[in-house]
Amino acid sequence: MILRFLSYTASVLFVPLVFAQTNGTELVRNGGFELVASEPKTYDQITEADSWKNVTIGFSELFSKSASAKTIGIPDNDYGHMDPQEGEHYAGFFAWKDDQRRSLAAGEDDFVQGWSAYSEYLTSELMQPLQEGKVYEITFWVSLSGNSDRAVSGLGAYFSAEALHFDHRRFLEQKPLVSVDAIVGEKSTWVQVKGSFEADGGERYITIGTFPAAGFDTKRLIEGLDNQYAYYYVDNISLKETK
Repeated sequence: MILRFLSYTASVLFVPLVFAQTNGTELVRNGGFELVASEPKTYDQITEADSWKNVTIGFSELFSKSASAKTIGIPDNDYGHMDPQEGEHYAGFFAWKDDQRRSLAAGEDDFVQGWSAYSEYLTSELMQPLQEGKVYEITFWVSLSGNSDRAVSGLGAYFSAEALHFDHRRFLEQKPLVSVDAIVGEKSTWVQVKGSFEADGGERYITIGTFPAAGFDTKRLIEGLDNQYAYYYVDNISLKETK
């Protein structure tokens, strides 16, 4: 399989985009998901990747070449076909899932709500807290899974002083420091998300996911009924201070 690589410049909140060289010191722990406690066997096992956790009770996946193609294998898995952007693993999350369904009651044309706007987020503690006034560059790679019938905008990264945890499966209300305005609809392609921002100081955690507070839209990729989800693979997450 030949992988194509694209790049999106993320929208940066609070400061203009800074184009500069980085100082080479990596601040994301295990950004390629290569360090694992044990190889994952099935869904919802992002915590097998060293330093990575879920933010909500919507659980993200860790994909592995040793896992079954029926679940979270590489390159074939339940969500599509994709090789890693680098290494032997990558992660994945529902950026948006809506399980509303048409009512079966006679004569009704309404939708029955279920999870509605279901979303997943993965988070990790940084190698060290960010410093006030310093400018940092975040890059990560995403790809819409081949079996997704929807695509979304609003993919981004949020940085916080405290670890986030919520007992729900809804969208987070936080506004990310970097996010993608465009709908990311490329399949079988790793897309680089990249942006720079000025830190408030003390940020210790990075969270990756969908952030409607920065703008959100969805796109149907097929005609007629669809599976109502946008699932994205993510790999090679990096954060460095710029020079």
